[in-house]
Order: sequence, then structure tokens, then C-alpha cells
Amino acid sequence: MASSTKAVPENRITATPYLCIKGAAAAIEFYKKAFGATESIRLVQPDGRIGHAEIIVGGARIMFADEFPEIGFQSPASLGGSPILIHLDVADADAMARQAIAAGCTVVRPVADQFYGDRSGRFRDPFGYTWIISAHKEDVSAEEIERRASEGARQQTSGSTETKKAPSTVKPVPEGFRTVTPYLIATDGPALIDFTKQVFGAEERFRAVGSAGGVHGEVRIGDSMLMIGGGIPGREFRGTPSPQALHVYVTDTDAVYQRALDAGATSIGEPQDHEYGERGAGVKDAHSNYWYIATHKGASHVPKGLNNINVYFHPLRAEPMIDFLKRAFGGEEIAKYASPEGVVHHAEVRVGDSVVEMGEAHGPYQPMPSTFYLYVNDVDALYERALKAGATSVYPPADQPYGDRNGGVKDPFGNTWYIATHIKDVAF
Repeated sequence: MASSTKAVPENRITATPYLCIKGAAAAIEFYKKAFGATESIRLVQPDGRIGHAEIIVGGARIMFADEFPEIGFQSPASLGGSPILIHLDVADADAMARQAIAAGCTVVRPVADQFYGDRSGRFRDPFGYTWIISAHKEDVSAEEIERRASEGARQQTSGSTETKKAPSTVKPVPEGFRTVTPYLIATDGPALIDFTKQVFGAEERFRAVGSAGGVHGEVRIGDSMLMIGGGIPGREFRGTPSPQALHVYVTDTDAVYQRALDAGATSIGEPQDHEYGERGAGVKDAHSNYWYIATHKGASHVPKGLNNINVYFHPLRAEPMIDFLKRAFGGEEIAKYASPEGVVHHAEVRVGDSVVEMGEAHGPYQPMPSTFYLYVNDVDALYERALKAGATSVYPPADQPYGDRNGGVKDPFGNTWYIATHIKDVAF
């Protein structure tokens, strides 16, 4: 399908570098050949050196002049190199790279897809400056950039190489994860991770700080995984908080409820026995997540067919969401309890090995646009299916360095779904 992603993002701003070049006249001709530059001004000193010149590359202006060591103005040729990188946005990074190499640039890093949505490479010109030639290929949210960066960092830290299995043996859902994996995003990510550990005894499986300064963590509660991302105190948080409601089954509702209050949560329902065979309670944590804590009265504290953690929605109307989950993700409606007036008090939809629960919005329980990972067998097919069902694209499917192929969509109710297929195992 046609993509609306622009090759050069609108949020790029223009800065004007001023370079010192030994052989400025030759550089003007080189940049014309390598990058399609146009010369706009050239001022020549009586001694023949260029005192000031300007070229236009794409829509950006670059100023430079010859060396004037007598006033301390020295080039990379005299200093032994330069730490300056020039980022050049283009429509086709591969084509521009070939043109630059043909003109005389050397390859520092070949063109490749990057985790932040660009396809780019690095090339050093004959005058000592390095150019990042980049084409923007997909719009990626700050939260997803943090996740991808964290996964990449985990791979690099391990010092290991990728271990590929035969396609038939690679599981599309990574070990330990379920089809629907909640992704909680908070302004203070570490505090939310610690909350889950203090209250639910969560096992922290991974935590890393991304290149943009945010945290990405993964914790296990019973048989289910949670992804947690967000800001770090003292650093700018460029993402958007994404709280949600979760139905969590524990062995002792009363004890967990009290630990939640001790950890700073507020009560939205004291522990009580329910006629449907559970003892339940509710809390709202400091990050605006709702935790519906429950203990099933039966052979197991988790009802048959459910998991320790189950997503819970409060849509304005349940039927449209149920219909979307069916059409977009192949969901199967397994339970629905409605009043004679048609108000859906509780419904359950199975998606893969997960159950999505919901009850229509009422009182303090209102819609909460949330974020999820959805692991499936074929990300490309489900991405297209979701779009046909009414979702809008966040970014198209692409292979990621941490072993997943994923794409993002936003459903008609404001929830973000990162649809993913695990395509190769990476040893950490």
C-alpha cells in the first residue's frame, strides 16, 4: 500500500554549519558532484584563498572558507580529522550514497535500516568531514524508539552474535510472552517497575536506558509479561504516558491490595467476595493505571482460560470494540453479560492465547487509550487486516535488530497496537 511517510520529516530544523576546508574551491566542485550542491556565493581574498563561500544542499545552506591558520581557523586536514557530522536528508539514501562514493567519498558505515525509522549510512568526504546520508522511511513513536534502542543495547552488551534457527523452529511469540502483552508507559518508568515488584512480586527480566534517555523494562508476573517504558527522573520525557486497566489474578487479594496501598496506590474498591466466584479489589497507582486484583475461588486462583494478567477495556460501547477485535485480530467472543437495556457489563474476547476483557464505561471507569504488543504468526497479514478493519497506520512492518518484525496501528478507539512476529532468535 502507498505510504504517507515523508522522506524528510517536517520536524527537522535547519542549522547552518560553518566549515573550515583546506582547498575550498575544490570542495565546492566536489559537493556539486557528490550531493548535487549549488553554489550561491564565493568571496575570494587577494591571495586567492576563499574567505567565505556558501552552497545549498537540498534545502540547507552550508558556509565555509579556506584555512586561515594565522587566526586559528584550521581544517580537518591540519587537525588530523574532525568530530563534526553533517546529517543530510534525502529521498533515496542508497542512490545518494552511490553518487557520493562515485564522487570520492569513502564508506564509514554502509546504508542500512535504522531502529528510529531512517535508512542511513555514513560517508567521509576528501576534506575530512563525515556525512550521514539518510532517508526517513517510517514514523516511529518515542516509546517504540526507546524499545528498539533498548533491545539493540541489550544485544550489544551481551557481546553475542545472532543465532538463527531454521524458520520452522523459530517461535513467532518470544519465549515467555503471550499474544497480547500490555505496554505501560509512565513519566517515571523506573518507579512503575518498582511498583510491580513491590506489590505483585514481579520478576524484573530486563531494563535498559535508550538513546533518547527513556527506560524500557520487562517484568514477569506469574505466567504473564509486562513491558514498561517511560521517562527517568531528571531527564526530559518526550513520550506520552499510556496507562491502562489490568485484571491481575493473585493468590491473596487482601495482602496484595494492602501492599499496593503501602506502595502509594489509592483504593477504588476494597476487597470483597463476588457472586461470580472471586474475591476482588481495585487500586489506582500513582501513574494512573487501574489494577483489578482478584483471587478465583476454585482449584486455582486463576480461572481456567485466563492468565495472571489480562487486559481490561472500558469502551463507551463494547460491541464496536468486540467487532474490531474479531475483524482485525481474529478475536473470538467467549463471554458477554449485558443488561436488558443492552449495556454490556462484562465481555471476554480471546485473541491467541490471551483474553481481552471489557466492561462499558461508567462512573470513574472511562476509556483509557493504551498501548500493547500483539505477537502473531504473520505481522504483515495482520497489519493489513487491521487497516481494513478501521485501524490507521503508525508505521509499516519492518525487521528489527532484536529479532522481531513489527508494525504499528492505532485502532478506532485510540489504542496503539505494535503488531509483531518473532523471526529470529538472538542470543543475549
